[in-house]
Amino acid sequence: MTRGSRAEYTFEARKLLAEAGVDPADLRLDEYEHVDRGVALALGAFGSPRSDLAEGAVSIASEVLLRWRTPRPDLVAGLVRCLTSPHAHAKGDAAMVLARLVSADSTQDVTLAVPALIVAAGDPYDRVSGPAALALARLGHPEALPPVHRWLASSSTLPFFEVTSLGQILRPMAAHAEALLPGVRRLLADAAGKEQLRPVLAALAAWGPAASAAVPELTAVLATRNVRWACDALGAVGAAAAPAADTLGDFVRGVAQPPRHDGGCPEPPGRRRWHGTQNAAWAHWRITGDPGVFLAFLDEEAPRGLGYADLHRLAELGQVATPYASAVRPLLDSPGPWTRVRAAHAWWRITGDTDAAVPVLLAALRPLASGAADAPCRAAVRYAARIGAPAAAAAPLLAGVLSSERRFPPDVYPAARAALAAFGA
Repeated sequence: MTRGSRAEYTFEARKLLAEAGVDPADLRLDEYEHVDRGVALALGAFGSPRSDLAEGAVSIASEVLLRWRTPRPDLVAGLVRCLTSPHAHAKGDAAMVLARLVSADSTQDVTLAVPALIVAAGDPYDRVSGPAALALARLGHPEALPPVHRWLASSSTLPFFEVTSLGQILRPMAAHAEALLPGVRRLLADAAGKEQLRPVLAALAAWGPAASAAVPELTAVLATRNVRWACDALGAVGAAAAPAADTLGDFVRGVAQPPRHDGGCPEPPGRRRWHGTQNAAWAHWRITGDPGVFLAFLDEEAPRGLGYADLHRLAELGQVATPYASAVRPLLDSPGPWTRVRAAHAWWRITGDTDAAVPVLLAALRPLASGAADAPCRAAVRYAARIGAPAAAAAPLLAGVLSSERRFPPDVYPAARAALAAFGA
């Protein structure tokens, strides 16, 4: 759900409201004056012997805690109680809410949940242990390691968490890369072509150079349907992934055709451009430091328009991409908000022109005024911070975010502070 939108209750929350004789239309948790009633309902049902009511309590607590910044130690304590509940779904849901509350800017103290999270992370049911391990990983707690080692040890069967993934848990654990990489490398070898491996590959891309020991296994994944995700991971590793550079270059030039992402047979070389060509081109540049292959890809792509290009990666090239600026400019008027925002950033990075870019970013920031922040809006906050003073018209809106009682996605807060500092506000 988008924060700032009207509350939409889960089935279990509706059961709890019905049990309490409350019409869902009369309890608007997106309106602050209704919140105390919701808190009282959740507190009264956390310990219910009925699993559906306990799950409903967790759901209502989630609505409150993920919408509003007012500290609610009573709700956090209720979630901790649910971690010891006999109701497995309530336990797993409570652990997931706690994991979502962990951030540097959180106003909720979840550290009191750590002992119960450690116990829950050892639960044999992955729907409970997965979210609990995720919460511990985000807290930077070393007790996230034992369950992750356990899952990596059974690498031929990836765990199915329902509400999270092994990749999501690994993502904040780069500091433990040395301890985890032996198991990760076995997993890459044993499950190279499994679709469920993709979140793990995304986590390794987030680790960047810390994942360099896995380059041999990541290079082998280039021969599977997970090739596009392997390209991203290898590019993020950088120069240490040099053994993969020739294969990536062949993909871009069409000399070799990788497997299809859906597992189908690859197209014969030269028949059709592979849909992940830009991933390979970007990775080749990040590994070799030579933009030639990436620029050759853009030479072919620009005449057809860059609407389907990864504008974020194009922006990384900066002024090197000047020959393609004319293909970027029309995208600032694209009907898609993601395309407009990324095109504005790319245009600025390539040309240094803020006159065209800043109005697009300011328009993308408007949802913040109503307590919402979708992905294009959050990107616009980051890009405004990079542009600095020319985007200073955003300062009142971003200052309002930092002082608001509404809770925004965690990445908004550091980006808003960075923007205000760059504006000189």
